[in-house]
Amino acid sequence: MKKNYFLLTAVALLMSVQMIFAQNRSLVVDQVFVVSGGAFTNPDDFVTVASYKPSDSTTTEFNTIYTQSVQSAVTHAGYLYVAAQDSIVAYDIASYTRVAAIAAVGVNQLYATDDKLVASFWYPDTADFVRIYNREDLSELAVISEVSGEAAGIAVIDDKAYVAVPGGWASTVGKIAVIDLESNSFVQEVDLGVDGAGIKNVFAYKESETNYLATVNTTPWGGTTGVVMKIDPADMSVVNTSVLNVVLGKGVAISSDDAYLYALINGGIGSVSLADFAVADTAIVAAPALGFSIAGAALDMVNNQFYVTTTDYASVGEGTIYNMDGEVVGNFDAGISAEAIAIHYVDTEAVSEIFAEGSFSVYPNPATNHVTVLNSHAVALDKVVVTDLTGRVVMSNRLNGEKSSVQLNLSGVNSGLYLVSLYGEGKVFTAKVVKQ
Repeated sequence: MKKNYFLLTAVALLMSVQMIFAQNRSLVVDQVFVVSGGAFTNPDDFVTVASYKPSDSTTTEFNTIYTQSVQSAVTHAGYLYVAAQDSIVAYDIASYTRVAAIAAVGVNQLYATDDKLVASFWYPDTADFVRIYNREDLSELAVISEVSGEAAGIAVIDDKAYVAVPGGWASTVGKIAVIDLESNSFVQEVDLGVDGAGIKNVFAYKESETNYLATVNTTPWGGTTGVVMKIDPADMSVVNTSVLNVVLGKGVAISSDDAYLYALINGGIGSVSLADFAVADTAIVAAPALGFSIAGAALDMVNNQFYVTTTDYASVGEGTIYNMDGEVVGNFDAGISAEAIAIHYVDTEAVSEIFAEGSFSVYPNPATNHVTVLNSHAVALDKVVVTDLTGRVVMSNRLNGEKSSVQLNLSGVNSGLYLVSLYGEGKVFTAKVVKQ
Protein backbone atom coordinates (compact mmCIF):
# COMPACT_ATOMS: atom_id res chain seq x y z
CA MET A 1 0.00 0.00 0.00
CA LYS A 2 1.52 3.29 -1.02
CA LYS A 3 2.07 5.64 1.95
CA ASN A 4 2.11 8.77 -0.16
CA TYR A 5 1.23 10.95 2.83
CA PHE A 6 4.61 10.43 4.48
CA LEU A 7 7.46 12.87 3.86
CA LEU A 8 10.59 10.79 3.27
CA THR A 9 13.92 12.17 4.45
CA ALA A 10 17.46 10.86 4.19
CA VAL A 11 18.69 8.39 6.73
CA ALA A 12 22.14 7.32 7.86
CA LEU A 13 23.12 3.67 7.65
CA LEU A 14 23.51 3.63 11.42
CA MET A 15 20.42 3.69 13.57
CA SER A 16 18.31 6.77 12.94
CA VAL A 17 14.70 6.72 14.11
CA GLN A 18 12.73 9.71 12.87
CA MET A 19 9.09 10.69 12.92
CA ILE A 20 7.39 11.07 9.54
CA PHE A 21 4.46 13.48 9.60
CA ALA A 22 1.15 12.98 7.85
CA GLN A 23 0.09 15.31 5.10
CA ASN A 24 -2.43 15.48 2.22
CA ARG A 25 -5.18 14.11 4.47
CA SER A 26 -8.39 13.14 2.64
CA LEU A 27 -10.41 10.11 1.61
CA VAL A 28 -8.69 8.48 -1.35
CA VAL A 29 -9.11 5.35 -3.45
CA ASP A 30 -6.30 3.07 -2.35
CA GLN A 31 -7.05 0.00 -4.46
CA VAL A 32 -9.72 -1.44 -6.73
CA PHE A 33 -10.10 -5.21 -6.34
CA VAL A 34 -11.12 -7.08 -9.48
CA VAL A 35 -12.22 -10.71 -9.13
CA SER A 36 -12.57 -12.71 -12.33
CA GLY A 37 -14.36 -15.99 -12.89
CA GLY A 38 -12.37 -17.03 -15.95
CA ALA A 39 -13.64 -18.52 -19.19
CA PHE A 40 -16.96 -20.26 -18.57
CA THR A 41 -16.07 -22.89 -21.19
CA ASN A 42 -12.79 -23.84 -19.51
CA PRO A 43 -13.10 -25.85 -16.26
CA ASP A 44 -9.39 -25.28 -15.55
CA ASP A 45 -9.65 -21.47 -15.71
CA PHE A 46 -10.24 -20.60 -12.06
CA VAL A 47 -11.22 -17.47 -10.13
CA THR A 48 -8.41 -14.92 -9.82
CA VAL A 49 -8.16 -12.04 -7.35
CA ALA A 50 -6.27 -8.90 -8.39
CA SER A 51 -5.63 -5.37 -7.13
CA TYR A 52 -5.52 -2.29 -9.35
CA LYS A 53 -3.84 0.80 -7.84
CA PRO A 54 -5.00 4.10 -9.38
CA SER A 55 -1.93 5.86 -7.95
CA ASP A 56 0.40 4.19 -10.44
CA SER A 57 -2.01 2.26 -12.72
CA THR A 58 -0.52 -1.11 -11.78
CA THR A 59 -2.34 -4.41 -11.37
CA THR A 60 -1.22 -7.21 -9.06
CA GLU A 61 -2.86 -10.62 -9.26
CA PHE A 62 -2.32 -12.14 -5.82
CA ASN A 63 -4.52 -15.20 -5.38
CA THR A 64 -6.41 -17.98 -7.11
CA ILE A 65 -9.63 -19.51 -5.77
CA TYR A 66 -10.03 -22.95 -7.28
CA THR A 67 -13.65 -22.71 -8.32
CA GLN A 68 -15.54 -21.61 -11.42
CA SER A 69 -17.33 -18.31 -10.81
CA VAL A 70 -17.45 -15.25 -8.58
CA GLN A 71 -20.56 -13.57 -7.20
CA SER A 72 -19.49 -10.75 -4.87
CA ALA A 73 -16.56 -8.84 -3.38
CA VAL A 74 -16.65 -6.29 -0.56
CA THR A 75 -14.06 -4.49 1.56
CA HIS A 76 -14.28 -3.45 5.18
CA ALA A 77 -11.78 -2.35 7.84
CA GLY A 78 -8.68 -3.64 6.10
CA TYR A 79 -10.17 -6.87 4.76
CA LEU A 80 -11.38 -8.02 1.35
CA TYR A 81 -14.14 -10.65 1.26
CA VAL A 82 -14.89 -12.68 -1.87
CA ALA A 83 -17.89 -14.92 -2.53
CA ALA A 84 -16.91 -17.46 -5.19
CA GLN A 85 -19.48 -20.17 -6.01
CA ASP A 86 -18.70 -22.63 -3.23
CA SER A 87 -16.61 -20.63 -0.76
CA ILE A 88 -16.06 -17.34 1.05
CA VAL A 89 -12.48 -16.12 1.33
CA ALA A 90 -11.09 -13.27 3.44
CA TYR A 91 -7.85 -11.39 2.70
CA ASP A 92 -5.73 -8.91 4.62
CA ILE A 93 -5.62 -5.96 2.22
CA ALA A 94 -2.26 -4.64 3.40
CA SER A 95 -0.38 -7.87 2.73
CA TYR A 96 -2.70 -9.67 0.24
CA THR A 97 -2.63 -12.60 2.64
CA ARG A 98 -5.50 -15.07 2.69
CA VAL A 99 -6.54 -15.05 6.37
CA ALA A 100 -9.67 -17.23 6.36
CA ALA A 101 -11.78 -19.37 4.04
CA ILE A 102 -14.92 -21.45 4.47
CA ALA A 103 -17.02 -23.75 2.33
CA ALA A 104 -20.22 -21.99 1.24
CA VAL A 105 -21.89 -23.77 -1.66
CA GLY A 106 -24.37 -21.47 -3.38
CA VAL A 107 -23.08 -18.24 -1.84
CA ASN A 108 -24.39 -15.17 -3.63
CA GLN A 109 -23.95 -11.68 -2.17
CA LEU A 110 -22.01 -10.32 0.84
CA TYR A 111 -22.34 -7.36 3.21
CA ALA A 112 -19.73 -6.56 5.88
CA THR A 113 -20.42 -4.69 9.12
CA ASP A 114 -17.97 -3.83 11.90
CA ASP A 115 -18.06 -7.33 13.34
CA LYS A 116 -20.19 -9.48 11.05
CA LEU A 117 -20.38 -10.70 7.47
CA VAL A 118 -23.88 -11.27 6.10
CA ALA A 119 -24.18 -13.67 3.15
CA SER A 120 -27.10 -14.56 0.90
CA PHE A 121 -27.41 -17.90 -0.89
CA TRP A 122 -29.05 -19.22 -4.05
CA TYR A 123 -28.99 -22.29 -6.31
CA PRO A 124 -27.87 -25.01 -5.75
CA ASP A 125 -28.63 -24.20 -2.13
CA THR A 126 -32.16 -25.28 -1.19
CA ALA A 127 -32.44 -23.92 2.37
CA ASP A 128 -30.82 -21.55 4.87
CA PHE A 129 -30.64 -18.72 2.36
CA VAL A 130 -29.11 -16.15 4.73
CA ARG A 131 -26.18 -16.81 7.07
CA ILE A 132 -24.14 -14.61 9.38
CA TYR A 133 -20.42 -15.03 10.03
CA ASN A 134 -17.78 -13.55 12.29
CA ARG A 135 -16.05 -11.00 10.07
CA GLU A 136 -12.51 -11.75 11.23
CA ASP A 137 -12.33 -15.55 11.14
CA LEU A 138 -15.49 -16.42 9.15
CA SER A 139 -16.82 -18.69 11.89
CA GLU A 140 -20.56 -19.16 11.49
CA LEU A 141 -22.66 -17.17 13.97
CA ALA A 142 -26.18 -17.86 12.75
CA VAL A 143 -28.26 -19.51 10.04
CA ILE A 144 -31.48 -17.67 9.18
CA SER A 145 -33.58 -20.65 8.17
CA GLU A 146 -36.87 -18.71 7.97
CA VAL A 147 -35.99 -16.98 4.68
CA SER A 148 -38.32 -18.61 2.17
CA GLY A 149 -36.28 -18.72 -1.03
CA GLU A 150 -33.09 -17.90 -2.91
CA ALA A 151 -31.66 -14.59 -1.72
CA ALA A 152 -29.67 -11.82 -3.40
CA GLY A 153 -28.61 -8.23 -2.54
CA ILE A 154 -28.27 -6.93 1.02
CA ALA A 155 -28.60 -3.50 2.61
CA VAL A 156 -28.03 -2.61 6.27
CA ILE A 157 -29.56 0.24 8.26
CA ASP A 158 -28.56 0.53 11.91
CA ASP A 159 -28.87 -2.98 13.36
CA LYS A 160 -31.05 -4.54 10.66
CA ALA A 161 -30.20 -6.25 7.37
CA TYR A 162 -32.66 -6.10 4.47
CA VAL A 163 -32.18 -8.97 2.04
CA ALA A 164 -33.68 -9.30 -1.43
CA VAL A 165 -35.51 -12.62 -1.86
CA PRO A 166 -36.28 -13.23 -5.54
CA GLY A 167 -36.84 -16.94 -4.99
CA GLY A 168 -36.06 -19.50 -7.67
CA TRP A 169 -36.23 -19.06 -11.45
CA ALA A 170 -39.96 -19.84 -11.55
CA SER A 171 -40.94 -17.38 -8.82
CA THR A 172 -43.57 -14.81 -9.80
CA VAL A 173 -43.17 -12.55 -6.75
CA GLY A 174 -40.34 -10.89 -4.85
CA LYS A 175 -39.79 -10.44 -1.12
CA ILE A 176 -37.54 -8.70 1.38
CA ALA A 177 -36.34 -10.50 4.49
CA VAL A 178 -35.55 -8.42 7.57
CA ILE A 179 -32.81 -9.72 9.91
CA ASP A 180 -31.93 -8.34 13.35
CA LEU A 181 -28.14 -8.19 13.47
CA GLU A 182 -27.96 -7.60 17.20
CA SER A 183 -29.62 -10.91 17.99
CA ASN A 184 -28.82 -12.61 14.64
CA SER A 185 -32.48 -13.45 14.29
CA PHE A 186 -35.25 -13.37 11.67
CA VAL A 187 -37.73 -10.50 12.04
CA GLN A 188 -40.09 -10.81 9.10
CA GLU A 189 -40.39 -11.36 5.37
CA VAL A 190 -42.38 -8.83 3.33
CA ASP A 191 -44.09 -9.98 0.12
CA LEU A 192 -43.77 -7.33 -2.58
CA GLY A 193 -46.11 -9.13 -4.95
CA VAL A 194 -45.69 -9.44 -8.70
CA ASP A 195 -44.07 -6.00 -8.94
CA GLY A 196 -41.26 -7.35 -6.78
CA ALA A 197 -40.51 -10.26 -9.12
CA GLY A 198 -36.87 -10.40 -10.12
CA ILE A 199 -35.70 -8.32 -7.15
CA LYS A 200 -31.92 -8.26 -7.40
CA ASN A 201 -30.68 -5.45 -5.15
CA VAL A 202 -31.68 -3.50 -2.08
CA PHE A 203 -29.96 -0.16 -1.43
CA ALA A 204 -30.22 2.11 1.61
CA TYR A 205 -30.34 5.89 1.18
CA LYS A 206 -31.54 9.02 2.95
CA GLU A 207 -34.16 11.58 1.97
CA SER A 208 -34.41 14.61 4.26
CA GLU A 209 -32.55 12.62 6.94
CA THR A 210 -35.09 9.79 6.73
CA ASN A 211 -33.90 6.30 5.78
CA TYR A 212 -35.42 4.54 2.79
CA LEU A 213 -34.78 1.42 0.75
CA ALA A 214 -34.61 1.33 -3.05
CA THR A 215 -35.02 -2.00 -4.82
CA VAL A 216 -33.93 -3.03 -8.31
CA ASN A 217 -36.37 -5.60 -9.73
CA THR A 218 -34.77 -6.81 -12.93
CA THR A 219 -36.42 -7.39 -16.30
CA PRO A 220 -37.41 -11.03 -16.92
CA TRP A 221 -35.90 -12.86 -19.88
CA GLY A 222 -37.49 -11.49 -23.06
CA GLY A 223 -39.23 -8.67 -21.19
CA THR A 224 -39.12 -4.94 -21.88
CA THR A 225 -39.77 -3.38 -18.48
CA GLY A 226 -38.21 -3.37 -15.04
CA VAL A 227 -39.38 -2.09 -11.67
CA VAL A 228 -37.83 0.04 -8.93
CA MET A 229 -39.47 0.44 -5.54
CA LYS A 230 -39.16 2.88 -2.65
CA ILE A 231 -39.76 1.26 0.74
CA ASP A 232 -40.00 2.77 4.20
CA PRO A 233 -38.00 0.48 6.51
CA ALA A 234 -39.84 1.81 9.57
CA ASP A 235 -42.94 -0.24 8.68
CA MET A 236 -41.78 -1.90 5.42
CA SER A 237 -44.53 -0.17 3.46
CA VAL A 238 -44.09 0.39 -0.27
CA VAL A 239 -43.99 4.17 -0.84
CA ASN A 240 -43.50 4.12 -4.60
CA THR A 241 -43.57 1.50 -7.35
CA SER A 242 -42.20 2.66 -10.68
CA VAL A 243 -42.41 0.57 -13.85
CA LEU A 244 -39.56 1.59 -16.16
CA ASN A 245 -39.77 1.05 -19.92
CA VAL A 246 -36.20 -0.21 -20.12
CA VAL A 247 -34.39 -3.52 -19.82
CA LEU A 248 -33.27 -3.28 -16.20
CA GLY A 249 -30.29 -5.28 -14.97
CA LYS A 250 -28.51 -5.42 -11.63
CA GLY A 251 -28.00 -2.29 -9.55
CA VAL A 252 -24.60 -0.64 -9.28
CA ALA A 253 -24.78 1.97 -6.49
CA ILE A 254 -26.54 4.96 -4.99
CA SER A 255 -24.81 8.28 -5.68
CA SER A 256 -22.91 9.89 -2.81
CA ASP A 257 -25.56 12.62 -2.52
CA ASP A 258 -28.42 10.07 -2.46
CA ALA A 259 -29.90 11.64 -5.59
CA TYR A 260 -29.56 8.80 -8.10
CA LEU A 261 -29.68 5.05 -8.33
CA TYR A 262 -27.27 3.64 -10.91
CA ALA A 263 -28.06 0.33 -12.59
CA LEU A 264 -27.56 -1.62 -15.79
CA ILE A 265 -30.09 -0.19 -18.26
CA ASN A 266 -30.45 -1.52 -21.81
CA GLY A 267 -27.07 -3.20 -21.44
CA GLY A 268 -25.19 -0.06 -20.39
CA ILE A 269 -25.17 1.96 -17.16
CA GLY A 270 -27.95 4.46 -16.60
CA SER A 271 -29.54 6.31 -13.71
CA VAL A 272 -32.87 6.58 -11.94
CA SER A 273 -33.76 9.74 -10.04
CA LEU A 274 -34.60 9.02 -6.42
CA ALA A 275 -36.76 12.15 -6.34
CA ASP A 276 -39.43 10.64 -8.59
CA PHE A 277 -38.12 7.13 -9.40
CA ALA A 278 -38.05 7.91 -13.12
CA VAL A 279 -35.23 7.15 -15.53
CA ALA A 280 -32.88 10.13 -15.62
CA ASP A 281 -30.32 8.83 -18.12
CA THR A 282 -30.52 5.62 -20.12
CA ALA A 283 -26.85 5.51 -21.10
CA ILE A 284 -24.25 7.22 -18.94
CA VAL A 285 -22.02 4.36 -20.05
CA ALA A 286 -23.04 2.93 -23.41
CA ALA A 287 -23.76 -0.75 -23.86
CA PRO A 288 -20.71 -2.69 -25.12
CA ALA A 289 -20.39 -4.08 -28.64
CA LEU A 290 -22.47 -7.01 -29.79
CA GLY A 291 -21.27 -10.23 -28.20
CA PHE A 292 -19.97 -8.49 -25.08
CA SER A 293 -21.66 -7.70 -21.77
CA ILE A 294 -20.92 -5.61 -18.71
CA ALA A 295 -19.79 -8.21 -16.19
CA GLY A 296 -19.14 -5.94 -13.21
CA ALA A 297 -19.43 -2.28 -12.29
CA ALA A 298 -18.62 -0.17 -9.23
CA LEU A 299 -18.87 3.53 -8.46
CA ASP A 300 -15.87 5.41 -7.08
CA MET A 301 -17.65 7.77 -4.66
CA VAL A 302 -14.62 10.03 -4.23
CA ASN A 303 -13.78 10.75 -7.85
CA ASN A 304 -17.25 10.09 -9.33
CA GLN A 305 -16.02 7.46 -11.75
CA PHE A 306 -17.33 4.08 -12.82
CA TYR A 307 -15.04 1.05 -12.90
CA VAL A 308 -16.56 -1.26 -15.50
CA THR A 309 -15.55 -4.70 -16.78
CA THR A 310 -16.80 -6.10 -20.09
CA THR A 311 -16.42 -9.64 -21.39
CA ASP A 312 -17.59 -12.26 -23.84
CA TYR A 313 -17.29 -14.82 -20.98
CA ALA A 314 -15.14 -17.03 -23.20
CA SER A 315 -11.88 -15.37 -24.23
CA VAL A 316 -11.74 -11.62 -23.62
CA GLY A 317 -12.12 -9.28 -20.66
CA GLU A 318 -11.47 -5.55 -20.40
CA GLY A 319 -11.55 -2.94 -17.65
CA THR A 320 -12.50 0.67 -18.36
CA ILE A 321 -12.86 3.76 -16.15
CA TYR A 322 -15.55 6.29 -17.10
CA ASN A 323 -16.39 9.72 -15.75
CA MET A 324 -19.99 10.76 -15.12
CA ASP A 325 -20.29 12.00 -18.70
CA GLY A 326 -19.51 8.52 -19.98
CA GLU A 327 -16.07 9.51 -21.23
CA VAL A 328 -13.21 7.01 -20.94
CA VAL A 329 -10.63 8.33 -18.47
CA GLY A 330 -8.57 5.19 -17.90
CA ASN A 331 -8.19 1.44 -18.29
CA PHE A 332 -7.25 -1.42 -15.99
CA ASP A 333 -6.52 -5.11 -16.39
CA ALA A 334 -9.53 -7.38 -16.01
CA GLY A 335 -9.64 -11.11 -16.48
CA ILE A 336 -12.39 -12.94 -18.31
CA SER A 337 -15.77 -12.75 -16.54
CA ALA A 338 -14.71 -10.16 -13.95
CA GLU A 339 -18.09 -10.02 -12.23
CA ALA A 340 -17.01 -8.63 -8.86
CA ILE A 341 -15.36 -5.25 -8.22
CA ALA A 342 -14.71 -3.76 -4.77
CA ILE A 343 -13.25 -0.31 -4.14
CA HIS A 344 -11.09 0.17 -1.05
CA TYR A 345 -10.90 3.71 0.34
CA VAL A 346 -8.31 5.01 2.79
CA ASP A 347 -9.09 7.83 5.20
CA THR A 348 -5.75 9.54 5.68
CA GLU A 349 -7.16 11.37 8.70
CA ALA A 350 -7.82 8.07 10.49
CA VAL A 351 -4.28 8.12 11.89
CA SER A 352 -4.18 11.72 13.01
CA GLU A 353 -1.61 11.66 15.80
CA ILE A 354 2.00 10.62 16.13
CA PHE A 355 3.57 8.79 19.04
CA ALA A 356 5.92 10.88 21.15
CA GLU A 357 9.66 10.69 20.52
CA GLY A 358 11.21 7.91 22.59
CA SER A 359 8.13 5.69 22.64
CA PHE A 360 9.96 3.04 20.65
CA SER A 361 13.48 1.96 19.84
CA VAL A 362 14.57 -0.23 16.95
CA TYR A 363 17.61 -2.53 16.97
CA PRO A 364 19.83 -3.70 15.43
CA ASN A 365 19.92 -1.14 12.65
CA PRO A 366 21.40 -1.90 10.15
CA ALA A 367 19.95 -5.42 10.45
CA THR A 368 20.89 -8.74 8.91
CA ASN A 369 17.68 -10.72 9.33
CA HIS A 370 15.87 -9.92 12.57
CA VAL A 371 14.70 -6.58 14.00
CA THR A 372 13.25 -5.88 17.45
CA VAL A 373 11.01 -2.89 18.12
CA LEU A 374 10.96 -2.14 21.86
CA ASN A 375 7.64 -0.69 23.05
CA SER A 376 9.00 1.54 25.82
CA HIS A 377 5.67 3.00 27.00
CA ALA A 378 3.53 -0.16 26.71
CA VAL A 379 1.36 1.29 23.93
CA ALA A 380 -1.38 -1.14 22.76
CA LEU A 381 -0.41 -1.86 19.16
CA ASP A 382 -2.81 -3.03 16.45
CA LYS A 383 -0.59 -3.56 13.44
CA VAL A 384 2.94 -3.36 12.06
CA VAL A 385 3.53 -2.72 8.35
CA VAL A 386 6.89 -2.80 6.55
CA THR A 387 7.11 -1.07 3.16
CA ASP A 388 9.87 -0.31 0.72
CA LEU A 389 10.45 3.22 -0.58
CA THR A 390 8.04 2.69 -3.48
CA GLY A 391 5.24 2.03 -1.00
CA ARG A 392 5.08 -1.73 -1.69
CA VAL A 393 4.10 -3.69 1.42
CA VAL A 394 6.66 -6.43 2.13
CA MET A 395 5.25 -7.46 5.52
CA SER A 396 2.07 -6.81 7.49
CA ASN A 397 1.15 -8.35 10.84
CA ARG A 398 -1.77 -7.75 13.21
CA LEU A 399 -0.61 -7.37 16.81
CA ASN A 400 -3.80 -7.61 18.90
CA GLY A 401 -2.80 -5.02 21.51
CA GLU A 402 0.85 -6.07 21.91
CA LYS A 403 2.48 -3.88 24.62
CA SER A 404 6.04 -5.16 25.01
CA SER A 405 8.16 -5.70 21.91
CA VAL A 406 7.65 -6.65 18.29
CA GLN A 407 9.93 -9.11 16.48
CA LEU A 408 10.34 -8.77 12.73
CA ASN A 409 11.94 -11.34 10.45
CA LEU A 410 13.40 -9.59 7.39
CA SER A 411 15.25 -12.62 6.06
CA GLY A 412 12.87 -12.88 3.13
CA VAL A 413 13.34 -9.33 1.82
CA ASN A 414 16.12 -7.89 -0.28
CA SER A 415 18.84 -5.60 1.06
CA GLY A 416 17.84 -1.96 1.17
CA LEU A 417 16.01 0.75 3.09
CA TYR A 418 12.56 0.01 4.58
CA LEU A 419 9.91 1.85 6.58
CA VAL A 420 8.55 0.11 9.69
CA SER A 421 5.21 1.61 10.75
CA LEU A 422 3.50 0.75 14.05
CA TYR A 423 -0.20 1.54 14.52
CA GLY A 424 -2.17 1.72 17.76
CA GLU A 425 -4.35 3.97 19.92
CA GLY A 426 -5.10 6.14 16.88
CA LYS A 427 -1.43 6.98 16.35
CA VAL A 428 1.47 5.93 14.18
CA PHE A 429 5.23 5.59 14.63
CA THR A 430 7.50 5.09 11.63
CA ALA A 431 11.18 4.19 11.65
CA LYS A 432 13.63 3.70 8.83
CA VAL A 433 15.50 0.39 8.92
CA VAL A 434 18.38 -0.76 6.75
CA LYS A 435 18.43 -4.44 5.74
CA GLN A 436 22.01 -5.48 4.92
